[in-house]
Amino acid sequence: MNAKNRRLAKRIAGFVSALLACNLTISAQEESASPAAEKKSYPEVPKEYEVGESTISPDGRFAILYEVRDEDSNVDPGLPNLLVRLKPYAELEEIENNQGITWKGGRGAPDAKWNANSTFVAIWHVMKWGHEDLAVYEIENDKVKRVQKIWPEIVKYFDRDGERLLKKYQKEFDGYTFVSDSRVKELEFKDHKLLLDIFAQDKPNLPGPHWTAELRGVWNLVTGKFDKVDFRPGKIEVWPSLDQEQ
Repeated sequence: MNAKNRRLAKRIAGFVSALLACNLTISAQEESASPAAEKKSYPEVPKEYEVGESTISPDGRFAILYEVRDEDSNVDPGLPNLLVRLKPYAELEEIENNQGITWKGGRGAPDAKWNANSTFVAIWHVMKWGHEDLAVYEIENDKVKRVQKIWPEIVKYFDRDGERLLKKYQKEFDGYTFVSDSRVKELEFKDHKLLLDIFAQDKPNLPGPHWTAELRGVWNLVTGKFDKVDFRPGKIEVWPSLDQEQ
């Protein structure tokens, strides 16, 4: 290669390096400006509240608000959780909560799962062992069109089956607990259906007679009813205490 060609090759190499550096800079700027990389602020949200980032809808327009926790007093002010439109800010619905604390991460605070096009959101409350009080909010024209309270329909099945334990062990506590399992999808949107897999037992992690049951169902979001319910009563067993196991 002669001197002239060498100079030309160096110029081309320099141009390519500059172009690559420019592209990398632009990509880095775009990444830093993306919602995932930059924590958003919501100036229109009332100062008493904070946005639940994990509850934001897929289109980024709706979310649940939680009251700001006072770390010094650690007292729940009792403000209701809100389903809101973030921008422009508007309150769509006050979320019923008879379960406990309403700040983010508190036992009894609501959690949300959206369908793909942000028209339905399933909201229920996070308890010690699992989720409870499931309801589905349908949103149309930036307003709550309908609330489908699914939980009472679910509880009916477990209430009826729970009597099996009391018939056999009359001194047992008349109650049960809904239990979540990270390996199981408790709810999943599929078209205009909500697929459910709910599990309960009478006293998690305690010895004595144990009752369990599972409900697998398909809730129709158009009719507001179950299309299908597969209720599976578990076997009643007696769990030994830790002392007995040893």
